[in-house]
Amino acid sequence: MSDNTRFGLYDSSLEKSSCGVGFLTRKDGKQTHDLLVKGHEALCAVPHRGGMSAEGVGDGAGVSIDLSLEFFNHVSGHTLSLGQFGVGNFFMPSDTSQHGLAKQLIDDALSAAGMTTLITRDVPVNNDVLRPAAVQYQLPIIQWVFLAPEGIESDRFNQKIHQVLLAVEARAYTEPELSGLYPLSLSAQMQVLKGRVNSNEIIPYFCDLNDSQQSIHTLYFHTRFSTNTDPHPSMAQPFRLMAHNGELNTDKKNRLSEAAIARQRKQHHSSQRPV
Repeated sequence: MSDNTRFGLYDSSLEKSSCGVGFLTRKDGKQTHDLLVKGHEALCAVPHRGGMSAEGVGDGAGVSIDLSLEFFNHVSGHTLSLGQFGVGNFFMPSDTSQHGLAKQLIDDALSAAGMTTLITRDVPVNNDVLRPAAVQYQLPIIQWVFLAPEGIESDRFNQKIHQVLLAVEARAYTEPELSGLYPLSLSAQMQVLKGRVNSNEIIPYFCDLNDSQQSIHTLYFHTRFSTNTDPHPSMAQPFRLMAHNGELNTDKKNRLSEAAIARQRKQHHSSQRPV
């Protein structure tokens, strides 16, 4: 069937499945919990932009939010300053017996960079908001809250955090026993929370996002509609930097790429002809 085949109003060349993305922010930079309430309303408006299995299990959804000073003051029991503390969220290895090794790796990497870990906590979730079939696919998230080295400037702090991230990934992605260890986010500005959930489930699922002390000024969300890769919590977006890959159907993408390459070659050969 040609891409230009039409049946009534249906045009197959226009067929596509698109992920759902959205962005909310306060222009005044004030952190409020109301932004999360509005974020949930937006996420409830885009369930058709997220794929799901026959059992209703979502391909994946997540949010990227700025670090809430009020919330992390409360959970850490310390008076923090924006830019002088960081938060890391991690999926743990698939082998539960290696969780201790993974935690030690992260602790050691932070300590080697001169950072002081204030707390390590399990990010609480509410499985009751998910379909029963979806619970087995969720991965627990462990969270680190840490202080910057004393007297360090914010730019240098961010560089050190990135070095910690690289140190963790160097082992997480190469040592078989650590397979599954994945940093969702490690930053002094933002955090990512995500899982194999549907768009309307993401805010209710993470208890932290429902805490009235979780006050933020910016929220970016993504609900996944995968077309050529298997669903997995680590594949859900947002990533550590906001991203949207705009997945295309592989067959159609390849044919479009081949046509573009052919045009470029034709133009190149034309430009090489003698005048």
